[in-house]
Amino acid sequence: MSDPGGIALYVHVPFCRKKCDYCDFFSVGSDTCAGYASLRDDYVSSVLNEVSFSARNYAVSAWNSIYFGGGTPSQLSAAHIERLLQGIAAVAPVAPDAEITLEVNPDDVTESLLAACARAGVNRISMGVQAFDQRALDSVRRGASASSAMRALERLNGCWHGRLSCDLIAGLPRHTAASFEDGVRSLAAFPNVDHISLYTLTVEEGTPLARRIARDEVRWSPEKADRLWLRGRTLLENAGFVQYEVSQFAKAGCQSRHNLAYWQLRDYIGCGAGASGTIYGAAAQNGAPCGTGTRWTNTTDIAAYNAFWRQPVPLACRDLPRQVEALDAPTQEFEYLMMGFRTVQGVSVAAFRARFGKCLAERIGVRDGVFAQWQSRGLACVRRPADRNDVCYALSRRGLLLLNRFLEELL
Repeated sequence: MSDPGGIALYVHVPFCRKKCDYCDFFSVGSDTCAGYASLRDDYVSSVLNEVSFSARNYAVSAWNSIYFGGGTPSQLSAAHIERLLQGIAAVAPVAPDAEITLEVNPDDVTESLLAACARAGVNRISMGVQAFDQRALDSVRRGASASSAMRALERLNGCWHGRLSCDLIAGLPRHTAASFEDGVRSLAAFPNVDHISLYTLTVEEGTPLARRIARDEVRWSPEKADRLWLRGRTLLENAGFVQYEVSQFAKAGCQSRHNLAYWQLRDYIGCGAGASGTIYGAAAQNGAPCGTGTRWTNTTDIAAYNAFWRQPVPLACRDLPRQVEALDAPTQEFEYLMMGFRTVQGVSVAAFRARFGKCLAERIGVRDGVFAQWQSRGLACVRRPADRNDVCYALSRRGLLLLNRFLEELL
């Protein structure tokens, strides 16, 4: 059963003009996809049928946030976007203060697209800039150019009145310290950019970039990437952006509400080919552990996805084109810690007890265990939230850089 106060919705749009060499997200390029135009039409219909099924199946009372990710959602037409949001609102009301985000590629940012987004209810744009150094972009065969990103930002600055988030990557091959720092400063200076996701380049196994590095066609240094990220963090903080998660920086009041649902382990519905969703079990009560949750991941076969969802599906149908995983109490507990410690605020003692019926300090070793050891080295700290009756345990500024090591020790 979903949260009676509403739930987050993620819609995966697996279409791109072309895939960048570093990308391991599920997507298909229009340059390699036959029947691309009609495929998008069918896909929108299928997504709306899945959204309707999910809303009924999980008794959704309202959508608290809606996030169109990909892939490249801006590869859909303005009419597609309006149709999707109208259809989503038809099966469950969109909360008056809902955050509605659309990821865009710089090449797709036009005044007509932005006008359609505003009409449909989109109030937050998330654009992948990645870098302003063309040599660095070329090194990973990035489709959108540096000049295209700058033009898109100028257009957004002139005619977009909603929120604006942008992505940057530190440590692309051929990135110089000077060009990277100039790029961070340039992006942070745009007045309507209120949120920046700063990532260190991760070379994922199986990607074209990983193969090119293995063949020594591209030179890349993870140590250099880490150094650039640290410099980028400082520059963003100097520009008024506050780090609130490992890779996320925002101006006051501009955190991503949708992503906070993930980090706080709240229920969310995922629709679309390759999308994942999770409904967690009931909180612990009267000494009983929390209930078993369910996570699903939809098929990445777009043709099979469309074939199944092209018509409305009755609730009695359980043979869905997806993989399903049961989440027992220990799994949920560790995921709660894993996601919570990603955030600067950390994990709340009161929230952990309410959810799992356990003492957080004992679980993480505040007195003489893992947390105590990290705190003695300046890598962990205690934070006091607004509720003075609560306490949060968190990683420090330096500790966040070693998050994976900390989680391994907690296992």
